[in-house]
Formats: sequence, C-alpha cells, structure tokens
Amino acid sequence: MPTKEELYDQALTHFGNDDLEAAVAAFNVLLEQYPDYVDGHIGLGHTYERMSRYDEAIEAIKKAIEVDPKDPLNYTSLSICYQRKGMIQEAEDAMAKSQQLQLGT
Repeated sequence: MPTKEELYDQALTHFGNDDLEAAVAAFNVLLEQYPDYVDGHIGLGHTYERMSRYDEAIEAIKKAIEVDPKDPLNYTSLSICYQRKGMIQEAEDAMAKSQQLQLGT
C-alpha cells in the first residue's frame, strides 16, 4: 500500500503534467485513505481551481480549514477561489482571517 506521501506525489505529478482529471482522482484516493491530510484537500482545491470548478475548489479548501483552522495559507487559498468566483466580500473576509492568523491576533 502506498504511503500518504507517495499518493500525494502521484497526485502532484498529474497536476504538474496538467492531467487534471487524473489529479482529482488521485487526490480523492489519497483523501479516502487519509481524510485529515490537509495538503490533500488543498491540492484538490487547487486542481479544481485550475479547472475553473470554483464551488468544488471552495469546498475542498473549507475541508482543509476544518482540519487545520490555524493555517493562514488555507484562508489565502480560500480567498483566491472566492475572488476568481467574483465573491469579493468573501474573498476579503478570508484574506483578513489569513492576515489575522499570520499576526497572531
């Protein structure tokens, strides 16, 4: 059985080769076995973002936030997806949360 890191690397390879459907499938396999793996959720979110599937990207990134609500990069990723979808207020709110976490306030 592949390790978490091996599954993640496989998914990233597909992403890097712009084989986005295969990347989605690989990230989903990873997350089925390791549902609390934040990088898997973020990777899935970025893959969906690249595919312009913003609702799915937002949901994947929100799952990463559920697992690790103190990582400012999760909120930055969420902000980008909201911005791409035209949800400006939500994008600003997510970025404000990211900055708040970075400053430790």
